[in-house]
Amino acid sequence: MNSENIDFMTDDDVDYSNLSEDVLKQLALGDELFIATSSLVELRLRKSASSAIIAWKILSKTLGDKYLQVTALSVLFDMKQGQAISFMLKQTQYSDSYILNTIMELMIENETDFKSEPASSIVGIVKERLRELDHSTKLPEPEIRDRFLDIYGAIEKNYISIV
Repeated sequence: MNSENIDFMTDDDVDYSNLSEDVLKQLALGDELFIATSSLVELRLRKSASSAIIAWKILSKTLGDKYLQVTALSVLFDMKQGQAISFMLKQTQYSDSYILNTIMELMIENETDFKSEPASSIVGIVKERLRELDHSTKLPEPEIRDRFLDIYGAIEKNYISIV
């Protein structure tokens, strides 16, 4: 099966395990976002070295939607942690709240990796983002916020008293 045959299928109709790595790479960079995400996941499951390359392309060129981008970030973190941390250092301050939620999940799941430089710098950036967010926002998820703050410490509040 090639990528042209898949153009007429939905994500649920595709058996990714039977696709060649070349087809998966094409699909992961394609316009059909559900298929792109599933193709990238299949490349990760195969432990393909190309999964990190594709993930980096998606992130560096801001391809797809936030769902494809968080999958790419997770794949990149699994395969090339240093490159993922560099990306996070540059993007955490500006990232969409869904992506921020994923960054926080990665930090929770990989706590020891974020205890030393340069990764520990991300902690302060995330705390600043949390300080700026309205607590009624759905993302980052309240459980993720609470778990993150349990691990990395509470946010210090700066109060100015008016006399």
